Amino acid sequence: MSQIELLDRIRTVNGLLQKNEKGKVVFTDICECMGNILSSDVVVLSRKGKVLGRNVPGGKCLVLDGVNVGEKIENAVNKRLLSILSTQENVNPELLGISEEKYLKLLVTPVGIGGKRLGTMIVCRKKEGYSIEDIILCEYADTVLNLEMQRSETEEHEEEDRVEKKVKAAFSALSYSEALGAVKVLNSLKGNDGRVVASKVAENLGITRSVVVNGLKKLESAGIIETGSAGMKGTRINVVNKEIYREADKWCDRHHINP
Repeated sequence: MSQIELLDRIRTVNGLLQKNEKGKVVFTDICECMGNILSSDVVVLSRKGKVLGRNVPGGKCLVLDGVNVGEKIENAVNKRLLSILSTQENVNPELLGISEEKYLKLLVTPVGIGGKRLGTMIVCRKKEGYSIEDIILCEYADTVLNLEMQRSETEEHEEEDRVEKKVKAAFSALSYSEALGAVKVLNSLKGNDGRVVASKVAENLGITRSVVVNGLKKLESAGIIETGSAGMKGTRINVVNKEIYREADKWCDRHHINP
């Protein structure tokens, strides 16, 4: 690859940042761009092993096949990837548990900044290994990924704060009896959904059924839960915002109540 070709490819990657005024890049766009340039399959993972983006030429990826965007890879595999601290070419496929693909060539690039690991990019193809120019290109793409992962991480934290504040506000709007009823209803669910009989919950707590129902309606109005009639079997409850469980535990601690 000539220096001019390398420069053109770097400019192609850099163009991803210029396609949006806010500099927001979709991880799949990065994977498709790198995949086209290097004639490779590309997967981008978060630090926790979540697949953030991938290109799948031919409908099947050479590595981590069957793990879709938004899903997590095996923890053991992710730990092995996180142990790679600098770009490595021609990595042994067995690192990812792929022993049958002996002709598979892997290039793994850690994504991070200031000593903080943000994720991993895996580039792979069959037979033909990767050159120094390919490594340079991947390390430049690492800069683009750094910017995007930092932005994504910031948005994730902001969303978590927003969700937490929303649940806290909704729970604080409940009276003591309503909150007590809500806690008992949540603890009676199997998982994040189920059926409850409000009258039985109220009877066990020594409060009226309307208090329990009012508490549930307030949580539903805040978008924390969804309710529906189950006829004689009571009320169907679906927990939309799982943060409510943590807030319920905090409420119990403050009031010294054993849930």
